[in-house]
Amino acid sequence: MKHFFLSVALILCVMSTTLAQNGKFVSATDSNVLTEGRFIANSGSISFCYPGTAFSIWFTGTSCRVQLKPSAGYFVKSVDGGAYQKFDTYNGSQDPFTEITLAENLADGNHSVRIMLISEGLYCKPEIKGFVVDNNAKVLKPVRKKLKIEFIGNSITCGYGVETNNPDNHFADSTSNFAKSFAGITAKTLDAEAMVVARSGIGIYRNYNENPAGSAWPMPRVYENALICDTTVQWTFSEKPDVVVVCMGTNDLSTPGYDKEKFTVAYVAFIKSIRKHYPTAKIVLCNSPMLHYEDGQALNDAITNTISTLFRQNDTRVYRFEFQEQDDSLGYGADFHPSAKRQSDNARYLSYFIQTTVLGKKK
Repeated sequence: MKHFFLSVALILCVMSTTLAQNGKFVSATDSNVLTEGRFIANSGSISFCYPGTAFSIWFTGTSCRVQLKPSAGYFVKSVDGGAYQKFDTYNGSQDPFTEITLAENLADGNHSVRIMLISEGLYCKPEIKGFVVDNNAKVLKPVRKKLKIEFIGNSITCGYGVETNNPDNHFADSTSNFAKSFAGITAKTLDAEAMVVARSGIGIYRNYNENPAGSAWPMPRVYENALICDTTVQWTFSEKPDVVVVCMGTNDLSTPGYDKEKFTVAYVAFIKSIRKHYPTAKIVLCNSPMLHYEDGQALNDAITNTISTLFRQNDTRVYRFEFQEQDDSLGYGADFHPSAKRQSDNARYLSYFIQTTVLGKKK
């Protein structure tokens, strides 16, 4: 039977560093490897699937490699807090894990490396085994960030199609990039640890273009599990975010036949369930930049209903944030999703809103 594990946590286990063939191996389950996001710890590896899930290690020495399951999506790496560099795991390896160089020929001294999944792992089911550093390297204690933000969303949050400027292009892992989504940019701007629960096509009561009466696995049901690709392991909600950003409703309301009342009831119930998991978190409810006219109004009405309901229960830690509706001015990504420019713009406004209105800090 599988066990439950913490999110965005230092995994509390015995130190597990061993000498690899060409370096010292540090298991992903080592207490000095920082994991951001939901995961399941297996025997000798960690499974994860949500974009934005990240792993970091601090060490002395001149190089660092990572052992990942092959053909498991696209990632970015950051060395010593530098700019993101994209890499993939499609190297043709048939081994259970393939070793990828993250940094080499570094100046001898203290360093850090961070990798983050930027594509969706629902079907490829990524796994990480661990890192490899120099034989004589020391693994240092991780440096945690003070702010934690959980992002709950759909394709917009995932960065669907953000690396193409052609709206006639369809979904592809190669053109999706969480790091360029409003969520990824906001987390980086605010120097926050990100906890992400997002999948393209998912809704509050029905997923994209599914039965107007409701779907079997909408977000409220998926949310209770550790991973969307494994329905057998529940999440513990032991790690508490400071802020929760919810960007949902596009898939419920973007195709004909939806039941507005069902949607509203489900939306209110879902936000209330989030509050039960996180009694003190600030919750930000976002509209959808992809919804217009009566569809957008249906989402706005649900947000208003939710805020009013919680206010009547003396819960004043709920906020509304409105993205600008999409138009032609900043172009489009795949399937008319927000372009990189639009995502960046949205992140800039949301970051400012969280910093000043939600957290009450001066810019």
